[in-house]
Amino acid sequence: MADIYEVYNRCGSCRHFVVLHTDRMGRTMGECRGRPTHPEVPAHEFGCPEYHLDRSRILPGSPVPADADLTPQLREQVRRSEMARHAGASGGRPTEKVRMVRPQDLTPPRVRPASIPLGLDQDGDERDPTSPHKETMQRNDLKALLAEVLDEALGVADAPIHPRYTGGKVVIQPANPELQPKEVEIDVFFRKIVTMRDKLRVLEQRINASDKLELTEKVQLQQYITGCYGAMTSFNFLFRDREDWFVGESSK
Repeated sequence: MADIYEVYNRCGSCRHFVVLHTDRMGRTMGECRGRPTHPEVPAHEFGCPEYHLDRSRILPGSPVPADADLTPQLREQVRRSEMARHAGASGGRPTEKVRMVRPQDLTPPRVRPASIPLGLDQDGDERDPTSPHKETMQRNDLKALLAEVLDEALGVADAPIHPRYTGGKVVIQPANPELQPKEVEIDVFFRKIVTMRDKLRVLEQRINASDKLELTEKVQLQQYITGCYGAMTSFNFLFRDREDWFVGESSK
């Protein structure tokens, strides 16, 4: 059968299109292997979301966009990366989420001590230089305040654990029953998972906002991060709120 040539974003120039015959009107008809349930379509039909260019079928001289060789999945990832980059450039925080506050989660605000001048203690007397206890307390409060500011700037927030696992343990039992199992407090284990999730989100923001990375490099790095999210979905049952879950490629 004769070769077919179509412009970009037409079924005839898609690699999923398989030629079947030519009808009485002289139109090339075929089927779409990208959508097996799709009925017979003409070659000049406009492309669907599964469109993937076959350059051997493109009409000579017809315009082709820069991302024409990307698969539909990669085109979608590029679109998301561009949206995240524009949101970051405009001061938005795409990974920030609004969480509903429950009454039982409310805790009384912590009262911070008033600022104490250097050389004075809390009573206004001169501080004993041989006793660094009060200076250490001030330093710890400053560290806690800086940690809160950094978490807020990076979009990192505490994710509550599911109540059924609070106070529990993770037990790793060796195959040999004579060996002692390893026990880890589930609260410690959960904090490590949340920390990993937040660092992946910050890394994703840095990649999308970077001006030194090429678009293809951003897409490749985004695929690795998405794979990490997918591998960590096994721990979603530990989160109390569904919006805190890891989301992999299949969920997107």
